[in-house]
Amino acid sequence: MFARNFNVLLAGMFTKGLGEGVYLIAGMMLVLELTGDPFYSGLALFAISIPTCIGFLIAPISNYFSYKLGLIVCEFLKAFLLLLIPLLFFNDFLHVSVVIMTMFVISLISQFTYPIESTLIPSVAGKEHVVKANSIINMMRESLDIAFFGAAGVLVAYFGSAETLLITMVFHFSTAIVYTFFKLDGIDRQNPIELNTFVQNYLKDFGEGFRYVKDSIIPHIVIAAVAVNFFLGSMMAALPTFALSNGNESFYGYYMVAMTAGLFLGSLSAQKLKRISYGKLNILASLLAGQCWVAAAFFPPIFSIVSFGAGFIAVGVINIMIFSAIQQQVESRMIGRVISVVSSASAISLPIGTLTGGMMASVFGSAFPIILGGVGLSLYGCYWLCHPALRSLPVIDHLKLVKNTEAEKDYA
Repeated sequence: MFARNFNVLLAGMFTKGLGEGVYLIAGMMLVLELTGDPFYSGLALFAISIPTCIGFLIAPISNYFSYKLGLIVCEFLKAFLLLLIPLLFFNDFLHVSVVIMTMFVISLISQFTYPIESTLIPSVAGKEHVVKANSIINMMRESLDIAFFGAAGVLVAYFGSAETLLITMVFHFSTAIVYTFFKLDGIDRQNPIELNTFVQNYLKDFGEGFRYVKDSIIPHIVIAAVAVNFFLGSMMAALPTFALSNGNESFYGYYMVAMTAGLFLGSLSAQKLKRISYGKLNILASLLAGQCWVAAAFFPPIFSIVSFGAGFIAVGVINIMIFSAIQQQVESRMIGRVISVVSSASAISLPIGTLTGGMMASVFGSAFPIILGGVGLSLYGCYWLCHPALRSLPVIDHLKLVKNTEAEKDYA
């Protein structure tokens, strides 16, 4: 498994991961430094999240390029863009629109490189080691986020936002150098699918997935994903300003560490908690997360950070349970289509949430979106509590998401 190409991929993703946590914190704090208005923080997160919504259109384009060359050029391009921001800042030419546009372009480039990295994993690790390889990569990413979100806040507080972006530039430049060591003979560049064919197939599969789930309880699960992403987006837009109100720039990093650690603990806890009935678990998780976030808006800094992170433990459980329920209970050939419906709906709600949260924080104060996120998720939990069919859903292993109806037979 740990052959040359896999080691190169792992080293490249590790080096890039070192910079990504720093980049997000420094970029958001720079936007706030230039404007002093949380609306622009929401606008920046909106710009970052939009490429995720159109990622399905960008992904097939990667098939038209050499994988090795594509990864190298993209990392060099990110490094150049990140170098441009400090240069403009030091010469007093930097405008917030340039920062936001740069963040958008970098996010767009990432949507091109992610599919290449995912495509390479089975080839460079061996198909029999795919699960293990993905586990190693995911644990590495989560561990780096936990470590470097906190470190990034301290770096920004000590050196400044623009100066810290130079560190991210160095990591992306180094990643490009690492990827030059790939030897992808016989692996590089598969037969590409025409873009219009890909889009037609995607829309067809999406439509079939929607018809498959419309008479099931899956729409309620979609609502859960949409609600969580919307409230998450609104809180994340307000978080830089909210963190500064509780301390200095380093506190933004601490809140991000708490969030990432909470999601990680929630993912680890899901296996144990699946013995609880799905209805009760979803209600308890939503109410717990909601109350923790509301409390975080009023607690003093240290307790606020802990409460904020504790809410994300419940969110981590909800996320795992949503996709585990679909993977276990939906017939194999429909899983991808159903996940497309859930993922697309939740992806669209995230940028809407960031824009809304930024506007609310600008008008009502940075604590307001945090409180609203907690209240909103609590109300969602109450909705499940008041719905007899939803609150009585059994444990996930016995859950029936789709009824044996004629609609299901149409896809048999």
